[in-house]
Amino acid sequence: MTEASALTQERETSELARERPVARIAAKARYLALLVPVFGLVELALHFYFARRAPNADEWAAVRPLVASLHKSGEPVVVAPYWAEPMARLAFGDPLMPIREVARPDVSRYNEALEVSILGRRAPELDGWKVAREERQGKFTLRAMQNPSPVNVTFDFTDHIDASAAVRVEKKPAPVDCIFNPNATVESGGLGGSPTYPAVRFGCPGEPGHVFVGVTIIDDEKAHPRRCIWSHPPGGESELVTRFRDVPLGTKVHGHAGLGWLIERDKVVPPFTIKVVVAGQEVGRVVHEPGDFWKTFEVPLGDFARKTADVEFRVSAPGGGTHVCFEADSR
Repeated sequence: MTEASALTQERETSELARERPVARIAAKARYLALLVPVFGLVELALHFYFARRAPNADEWAAVRPLVASLHKSGEPVVVAPYWAEPMARLAFGDPLMPIREVARPDVSRYNEALEVSILGRRAPELDGWKVAREERQGKFTLRAMQNPSPVNVTFDFTDHIDASAAVRVEKKPAPVDCIFNPNATVESGGLGGSPTYPAVRFGCPGEPGHVFVGVTIIDDEKAHPRRCIWSHPPGGESELVTRFRDVPLGTKVHGHAGLGWLIERDKVVPPFTIKVVVAGQEVGRVVHEPGDFWKTFEVPLGDFARKTADVEFRVSAPGGGTHVCFEADSR
């Protein structure tokens, strides 16, 4: 190789050495450009994640003033989805979510309700209701809802388990009057046992402790709490009778009856019957079979409609051992 050739080759080698870092930098720049849409996709994914994440305790507390401004006394706060209700109760407290409305038998008795929605969900029990007003705050959508078929409740029997009622166990050879006690010992059966025995109840002398009349709460087949009148019959041919005096009647008695989901789920408990008696005359009866769970019933009042009369609920279960809890109103 001549000296000139050697110098030419050396220059070419040197130029190639200089070009290689530039090429590497250019290649890296191309890869860096590809990271821009990747970061954009990651940011978009994080946006959707945080936007769809359920509110935390602070966010629930922050929305309470808006809920309070829209809420009307006596109407239920309905949370959608239902699994978020414990967070709502913790944040809003009893003034906005009292147990009477939280453990409602259904929403048919209410003319209005306030729906608190997260994650874009709606409350199935308010299907068909009209949206009168809607407000948004953060992750929450609040809707003032109106019942398209409002009813006029003339008397709520569950609200009147007090000294003005009369309870007795009727069995042969003679009936036994049950005693009203506003300070009875509160008892609970624990997991899988009886619901809480309330402090205010009618205890029945000579009968087991579970044979009483008082307001408690059971859970239905969807794990929703239901406020109702515990009325455990003695069994046999006996009836546990609860009488309400001088009731202002509507055109029908509307109600529900059940045992509590955990007690009824295996369907091995005997059936029970509730007779509705007005002014000494039976106007209808409800037969609850195992597996009926939180069962709705309606009894037309016929000639007694819109009158004032004594109303009795006569509960019996020939097989015995049946937990009975019911609620009713006249409308």
